[in-house]
Amino acid sequence: MDAFPKCSVCQQQFTLKGPAPYLLPCLHAVCETCLTSAAGGVISCSTCQREVHLTDITLQKDVVRQKEIFHLTAKHRPTELLCTHEDDGNQAVCWCQECEELLCEYCQNMHNSFKATRRHVVESIVDAAPGSINTKPICKLHNPYPLEYFDKSCNILICAKCRLGDHAEHDIGDVDVAADAARGRIEEHEKSMSAHHTSHKAHVKNISKVINDTKKTSSALKEAIHHTFHSLRTQLDQREKELVIELENQTKQGLSNLHTEQVTSEGESKRSKWISDYINTVLKYASNSDFLTLESSIQDNTKTQLPPERHRTPAAKFNTRGLDKLKSDICAFGSVNGHVSTSDKHTLTDRGTQTPEFHLIDTKDAHKQVKSLEAVNVSTPLPQFDARSKTYSLETETRTTLTLLCPQLQLDAARANTDMCHVTTDGELVNSPPAIQHRHSGRLRKYQGTCVTIPIPLPPSPTTVAPASHTTQYWETHSRVGVVSRGWPLVLEVGMVEESQLDRKMYVYLQRRSWCVSVGSCITHRGSLCTRVWPQGEEGKCYSNTMSNTLGTQATLHYGVVLDVGRGRLAFIDLDREVVLAKVDVEWRESLLPVFAAGLPDDYTVNMKVISGADIIMTDTKKSLIYDALN
Repeated sequence: MDAFPKCSVCQQQFTLKGPAPYLLPCLHAVCETCLTSAAGGVISCSTCQREVHLTDITLQKDVVRQKEIFHLTAKHRPTELLCTHEDDGNQAVCWCQECEELLCEYCQNMHNSFKATRRHVVESIVDAAPGSINTKPICKLHNPYPLEYFDKSCNILICAKCRLGDHAEHDIGDVDVAADAARGRIEEHEKSMSAHHTSHKAHVKNISKVINDTKKTSSALKEAIHHTFHSLRTQLDQREKELVIELENQTKQGLSNLHTEQVTSEGESKRSKWISDYINTVLKYASNSDFLTLESSIQDNTKTQLPPERHRTPAAKFNTRGLDKLKSDICAFGSVNGHVSTSDKHTLTDRGTQTPEFHLIDTKDAHKQVKSLEAVNVSTPLPQFDARSKTYSLETETRTTLTLLCPQLQLDAARANTDMCHVTTDGELVNSPPAIQHRHSGRLRKYQGTCVTIPIPLPPSPTTVAPASHTTQYWETHSRVGVVSRGWPLVLEVGMVEESQLDRKMYVYLQRRSWCVSVGSCITHRGSLCTRVWPQGEEGKCYSNTMSNTLGTQATLHYGVVLDVGRGRLAFIDLDREVVLAKVDVEWRESLLPVFAAGLPDDYTVNMKVISGADIIMTDTKKSLIYDALN
C-alpha cells in the first residue's frame, strides 16, 4: 500500500478530511494544526532540523500533496469520497471534469440522462490517473473568470479581465505554454537532484571503504612496529609505546574526520533524496499553476546541493634509520607520518634493516618553499605583451629554474556590457551602467562584465627541434565590495574562458569550458559571503566567511591567477587567506581570455582593479603560493 505523506512536525499522516498540509521552505509539509499552534511562531522541521520563523514568511497550502492525498484516498480508501452533486452522503464513484463534480451512482445516471451533460467525459475515481482530477483555477478578483493567462512581468496567473485592466501593458503569455516551460525546468532540477543523490550515495560508500582501509592499514602498521622492536625490546619498549600512541592518535583523528564527513554526506544524500522525491511528486500531481508557483522554491533547494569530494587510499609510512646507528639514536628512532622526509631518504638504501612500508592518510600537504624569486632578464622568447610586463626567474628546491611572466593586462572598456557595468578611465570595473551607454556590435550582450583587450594564445605544437614552452603567467585583482541588499547571490567572479565561449551566458561560473573563482552568498554558510571555485561549470570547494553579508559591510578582496598555457595548468590564489584555492590541469582548445564580472548593483557595490605587470608587488608569501600552485 502506498504511504500517505506525514506532517514533518507531529509525524501524523495527512488524511482527506484532516488538517490541510502547508509547504515549508525545505519542501517538507506541516499540518494546519501544528502551524496554528507553533510555539513562539517558530516551526522546527523534524526531518531536516530546519527552523522556520512564521513572522518572516507566509506559508502556502501544499496543493500538490493535497492532490496526492486525494489520489491515495481514491485508490485505498474510496469510501471516504462522497458525492458533491446532491450532497446526499453517497459514495462517489466518478468525476466529471467539465462539471468539476464528484458523482455517486445515482447522480451519474441522472448526469448521463440530461441532454446538457450526457456528452461530458466522466472518469472513474478508481481508474483516475495521478493529477487528472483537477479544478480550473478561478480569478479571485473577477469570479468566475478562469485564470488562463500568465503575466511574465508580475509572475502571476491572470484572467481575461485582468489582462484588459491593470495588466494591459505587461508581457502576457498563454498559461499552458508558460506551464510547459516551467515543467521542463523542474524536470531538469529533478535530473540534477537524482544525480546529486547518486553521487552522494557513492561518496558515502567511498568513505566507508576509506575507513576500512584506514583501520586495516593501522593494524598492519602496528604489526610492523612490533616486529621492528622485537629484537631490541629491552632498549626500545618505551619508544615503541610512544609510537603506538602516536599512531593511534593519528588514526583516531583521521577516523574522526572521516566519520564527520560521512555523517555530513549522508545528510546531503538524504536531502537530495527528499528534494528529488518531492520533485517527482510535483511532476506527478501538480497542475500548470502549481508548476509556476513551485518552480522558485524547487530551484532554490536544488542550488544548495554540493558535489562530494573524493578520498584517496590511506598512505602512512613507518620509517627507520640504519640499525648500526640505532643505539645512539634510540631516543629519536622511528616515525609515523605520511611522507618520507628529506633527511630520511638515504635510509631507503638500507633495505636489510627496513620493515615493509605502509601508508596512512596525511590530512595536510607539506607547504612548498621557494628558495628565490628575483627579477631577471631572460633570453628565452616570451609571448608579446605590453612593455610594462615584468619577468621573474623562479628557482625550485631541485635547482631547476622556471620563468614567471607578469604580463601587463588591460580591461577592455570597449567590450564591457554597459547594461550592467562599465570600465572607468582609471581602468576599474564598476558594476553600474555608464552615464552614456554606447551600443555597437562589438559589445558583450549577455556576459555581465568584460575581458582583457588581447587574448592569450596557445603555444605552437612541440616538435623535436622546438619543445613545448612552459612560461608561467601571473596577475591579481583587488576588489572593493559593499553590501547594499542581500539579494542576487553573486558578488563577483574572476576567471578564464576559451575565446569562442565568451558571451554565451550571464556569468561564466556555470559555463562549460570556463574556470573561475566567485564570491557570493552561500546556502550552506548563511550570513556570510563565501569564495567558491568553479572548474568548467561544476561547484568546487567552498571557502566560508570571506566577508559578512550584513547590510553596510565593506571589504577589500584580493585574488591571484597563475597560468601555464604550455603545460595546461591554471590556479587561483586567495591572497587574503594566503592559500591556493584550486589548481586544475586542462587541455585547452583555443586562445584564452581572462574575464571579470560583478553582481547586480542593487545588491552589492563592486570596484574591481586588475593588478598586473610592473604594478605587482612580489612578496615572499606570494612566491611560496605561486610555487605551490605549480606543483
